[in-house]
Amino acid sequence: MHRLTSRAGRWPLALTLAAVAACSDDAPTTAPRATPSSGSREALDGNVILVTNTSGANVPGSLHWAVNLAGGTNVIQFDSTLAGDTITLDTMLEPFAYITIEGPSNKGITLVASPAAGRVIRLPQGGVLRNLTLSGGTAGPGSAVWTQGPTRLEHTTVTDNHGSGAPIHGHEITLVNSTVSGNTGGSPASAISIASSGTLVLNNSTVAHNDGGRAIGWQMSPGGPPFVTLRNSIVANNGFSYNCDDMVDFYHVGMNIASDSTCGVSSSMLVADPMLLGLADNGGPTRTERFDHRSPALNAGVNCSVTVDQRYVSRGTSCDIGALEFTDFTVVTLNIDPNANVNATTGAATVTGTVACSRMGDQFGVRVQLEQQQKVGKTTTTVQGTGSTTVNCTTSTQPWSAAVVPATGAFAAGTGTAGAQTINTPKWVTPTAASRSVKLVRVRK
Repeated sequence: MHRLTSRAGRWPLALTLAAVAACSDDAPTTAPRATPSSGSREALDGNVILVTNTSGANVPGSLHWAVNLAGGTNVIQFDSTLAGDTITLDTMLEPFAYITIEGPSNKGITLVASPAAGRVIRLPQGGVLRNLTLSGGTAGPGSAVWTQGPTRLEHTTVTDNHGSGAPIHGHEITLVNSTVSGNTGGSPASAISIASSGTLVLNNSTVAHNDGGRAIGWQMSPGGPPFVTLRNSIVANNGFSYNCDDMVDFYHVGMNIASDSTCGVSSSMLVADPMLLGLADNGGPTRTERFDHRSPALNAGVNCSVTVDQRYVSRGTSCDIGALEFTDFTVVTLNIDPNANVNATTGAATVTGTVACSRMGDQFGVRVQLEQQQKVGKTTTTVQGTGSTTVNCTTSTQPWSAAVVPATGAFAAGTGTAGAQTINTPKWVTPTAASRSVKLVRVRK
């Protein structure tokens, strides 16, 4: 964990609390709860309240109805028939107690603040927002989410909010597998503003393409500056010229990417272009920002603590940085021809085959192994050798050829076993291999 601040020695107690909060956030994302069966029109037994319609008013079965009914232990879920639907809110959601609102994990729920509502949700006591898209807010700060209590966003996207301040504002905010993109906001931030002495934790999340000012900023009031922990997250391409408020104290955990140095510089921060491709439907409950296959975010996460991405796609041991795990790997089809020529003079063989790729332009090597059992009288010897070649792969099938020089002896007419495998592949190319029996044909050159 790296603490970055120009104000060394300040706020020792707040620093300790921020570090404890960051470490407590290492637990993997909670798996989505089972969705209750459809048809219920009342609060269910236990702590689940079911939303059964898309009305934006306070009528039975609506989200407003559920919010007003909920206490501090309730979880609001949605009937499965509402998956992927949009609820346009007549007025701002404002639960009295700490609350959990959880959209369906397959398609999510979009909450849009009407002009009359101004803000999507106000959380005086905090809460958990999961599998939701929050849009349409025009109030500020906190046009999408304004909170005074501990608030956690999971598998959630905040987009298309255009208030006078950041769409997310609060004192104790955590984002896990979430995206803040395509918002506008003025001072102090266009994406997330934190109150004095507050905390923000971004864990495998992406904050990008927000306009109107820096992405992460301090809403100044009496008290010290906020503390921000970035863990395997992306903050990039925000504002007019910079991403972060330099008055904020930043901590870097794992490996992070920012498109400038305003979010701090350390061995856990890579200042580079993450090559994001914009907010889009890439599957899962909410829209996400995927990145180009050449992005430095690919397989660059360190000490990954979440096992799935924003779409609930499994993450690898070396997770990707940001909210989305890359899955568009180049697939290679590699074949070996049935015949191989043997030079009668040198005893070397030429093994040929074909290769094709699912993506244009990838370059890598093909290593070839050839083995032949030769019997002279009662003695059997094994002749083997290796060779290699380089291919510039295309989506069309193309030939490759590799000279294989025997380590000892010479290849002869007959049969052998050939194997080929890709080598020196870029990170986005899935390695592959092929093998087969080949007929060795002796030729004079």
